Amino acid sequence: MSLPELKPEGILRVEEMISSPPVSTWAIICTVVGLLSPLAFFHPVFWILPVATVVLAFLGLRQIYQYEPPAVGKKGVQLALLLAAFGGFGGPSYTFTLQGILVRESLPLAEDFLALLQQGQPHKAYQLTRDPNIRLPLDPGAWSGGILDEKGADRFLWDAVAKDSTTREEFEGFVNRFGVRILLELKDQARVRYYSTPVVQRRFGTYQVHHLYAVTYEKDGRKRTIFLALQMERRHLRNVRGADWVITEVFAPVNADRYPG
Repeated sequence: MSLPELKPEGILRVEEMISSPPVSTWAIICTVVGLLSPLAFFHPVFWILPVATVVLAFLGLRQIYQYEPPAVGKKGVQLALLLAAFGGFGGPSYTFTLQGILVRESLPLAEDFLALLQQGQPHKAYQLTRDPNIRLPLDPGAWSGGILDEKGADRFLWDAVAKDSTTREEFEGFVNRFGVRILLELKDQARVRYYSTPVVQRRFGTYQVHHLYAVTYEKDGRKRTIFLALQMERRHLRNVRGADWVITEVFAPVNADRYPG
């Protein structure tokens, strides 16, 4: 028995039987955004990326399973979701933890600064506005080796302020700021209370915080309250491994509800 003759047009080619599955456009977009999700560690503005990745993943998976067999892109979506979870949970946790550390680290110097002004010691408070690498220590025993007593060290700090015209002009500008002058005038008659820290940020490679304080005092038989803001920066120390804070600006009066807007 002879086999039937096979004609060329009756033979199906392999490449005609196998068709390449489509690629999900939403899955590609989701993968790209997911790869960017770890940027959430660097700034809160990037917290939107993990959220966007989840939304795009939903759209991508829906598009993938519209086809039979499913479209290409599922593994990219899975990778994007893992990175979104990493950035979405890790980014805010890291930011809030870092902010808490910076606030706790900078508050003692801010409190010392305000206390020195209320004690009528602007020459010492002024040192806290200078770069920590060049400021003079406020503790007499730290640099005099016991040679100078407290009064001698105090005179030394006053002389350091008046030693040259540039420093003297800076000091005069410092004591003429409204927030500084009012605390020097009121001294312990003012009640100074910590209010909030509305700004914790990184600018030009340096951490910066703004502390708000409420200053309450009596004038003409009535209690009045103003708010002042201390702008502070964290500076690296040159000779040792570490950093210290410096007060770079005193703003007063400010609107506590709208600061720093």
